[in-house]
Amino acid sequence: MKENNYNTGPHVSLGTKIGYGLGDFGANLVYQTIMLFLMFYFTDVFLLPAGLAGTIILTSKIWDAVSDPLIGYSSDKTKSRWGSKRPYLLFGAIPLGLSMFFLFYSPDLSGNGRFIYGLSAFLLLCTAYTVVNIPYGALTASLTTDTHERSSITGYRTFFAILATVFVAGATRPIVSLFSSEQTGWRYTGLLYGALVAVLTLITFASVRENTRSGPLADYKISDIGKVILANRPFLILASGMTMHMIAIGVLGAMINYFFKYNYNREAFIPVALLIMFGTSALAIPLWVRITGILGKARSFNTGMIIVALSLISLFFMGEFNQIILIPLLILAGTGISTLYFSPWAMIPDTVEYSQWKTGLRREGILYGFFYFSQKLAAAISGFITGLGLSLSRYIQPESISDSLSSFTQSPETLLGIRLLTCLVPTVFIAAGLLIIRKYPIDAGLHKEILEKIGLNTK
Repeated sequence: MKENNYNTGPHVSLGTKIGYGLGDFGANLVYQTIMLFLMFYFTDVFLLPAGLAGTIILTSKIWDAVSDPLIGYSSDKTKSRWGSKRPYLLFGAIPLGLSMFFLFYSPDLSGNGRFIYGLSAFLLLCTAYTVVNIPYGALTASLTTDTHERSSITGYRTFFAILATVFVAGATRPIVSLFSSEQTGWRYTGLLYGALVAVLTLITFASVRENTRSGPLADYKISDIGKVILANRPFLILASGMTMHMIAIGVLGAMINYFFKYNYNREAFIPVALLIMFGTSALAIPLWVRITGILGKARSFNTGMIIVALSLISLFFMGEFNQIILIPLLILAGTGISTLYFSPWAMIPDTVEYSQWKTGLRREGILYGFFYFSQKLAAAISGFITGLGLSLSRYIQPESISDSLSSFTQSPETLLGIRLLTCLVPTVFIAAGLLIIRKYPIDAGLHKEILEKIGLNTK
């Protein structure tokens, strides 16, 4: 059924939408570099054992479990002449850029030193990312209460997010290859991406204004965190389902590097494959915006992820390298993946009003804090699964950077493990996500009723 067309909040200008979207370009320079290349960088460039690399990624989420909701709570409680969320963009932009550089600095250290440095640098980056991006994400709910205007804002944001993904996927390895060694290449790539994310975050700060207020600051209590989360069934469903889907795409993104390097001996095809897949995702955003207006947000989300699952199953059974078969599969997968970048971010603002309806509290920072934590938890779990899966498959790690650059042979057992991790493991997590998201209850009609009950419907 087509969702109702109604207006419940201020119109958001094109300039604001573009300025806001640029912030997600910067954020995804960081996030997608981590998702697509951190495991490979740790194992084949920084020369950490796969198990330790996966452990670093998973361990960092213990800190995120504390910092994410606290930053969300803090941003809700903040009062300044810039609003409650924008100050975090202003003061967090440069630390975020610097921490990106430090992560990929690749110093010459011993085995234990590499582990300690990798863990410390990644914890620093995770903290800086939290400080900027939880308030950034919560701004969506602060810009307007109009559910369709939010979808439009999310469309712009998603376009820039996927554009950043395309850039990271297609340009990272060529940029690295411009330098005399991979260590140097990654070091300057980290510097470039860090500078870009800092500048773009500051542009977003200057481009947006907050139009809603959560309530008197004196009313904020730390106990709000549990109250707001546990009473919000749609949010718990959305966060759980998105986590399953993000784990799937995280494993897929990490394993593509190994899949083409070892299974097909086509390492040069890696940026091409990533560019096709994520480039298609960017181009498909207008299609999913239109489909969402017909099917609703949850159904569109599940439709896209079903397409991804079918593409991966087909890829698993593909034999020898065949571009005629492979390229259409990558295009199909990219079309489906597009919903993962669009749908959850169009759905979560509606859960803010649901929470306000059920609890009397409007705490978008808390909700976005946990939502970002679920996203980063998915990245950590996918990294751990990738590292563990490679270890169980008896992946032979290069002993030096020169080994990494040479033609390296893995056993048939390892090659099967890489194929399973690339195709079928993500499919299992997608199936779990589909079952969860189908229970999401908020559609446009219910959201309109909620806004009327809490006094935010302006029409």
